[in-house]
Amino acid sequence: MAASLVTVSTRGVRSLNWTNFRAPWPFVKKGARGQRKIGPFHYEKFKWPGQNREFPELSPKWHKENPARLHRYTGVYEEGYIDPVTGKHVYVPEMHAELVVPNLEGFKLKPYVSFRTDVEIEKRRRIYEAKVREKGSKVLADLYTLENERWPPPKMDAETLFELSYGEQVRQAYKEGKYGTPEKKKKIEKS
Repeated sequence: MAASLVTVSTRGVRSLNWTNFRAPWPFVKKGARGQRKIGPFHYEKFKWPGQNREFPELSPKWHKENPARLHRYTGVYEEGYIDPVTGKHVYVPEMHAELVVPNLEGFKLKPYVSFRTDVEIEKRRRIYEAKVREKGSKVLADLYTLENERWPPPKMDAETLFELSYGEQVRQAYKEGKYGTPEKKKKIEKS
């Protein structure tokens, strides 16, 4: 009777010490390639798209479990749509991609850049810096400098954008008295 009460160990280890639970491979190996960490290899070429489904995000057309409309997917926009009634492809001319090239007849700029460009830029920079020293600030120097003579070109900030778009209109309206308190506006309208 006592023989039937034997319990069978299912773990096969005597303790839960870490030495009984080794990693599946050693983490450092010495060999022909020197001391290196080993483990599963991850090569970038394994991720290239191909028929073995290495990179389905780039090439979903190889996935057999994908929807049928993705089987021949190449990432190119279609030039039409599939008619749901007939199941045939309907070509739409507006969806056709075309390369638009402008007519450059009479265009004055040349593709050649002169080797003297740096000399011209330095000359413009020196003239502008001298004008800044003479006038005392960049704002005053900008008033006396043409835009194509300045170097470096002015940065496009909020003030410059406002001046280019609405500055003159706002100054003109202010001179005419369109801005101010409602009492002033009523006086101007009455007179």
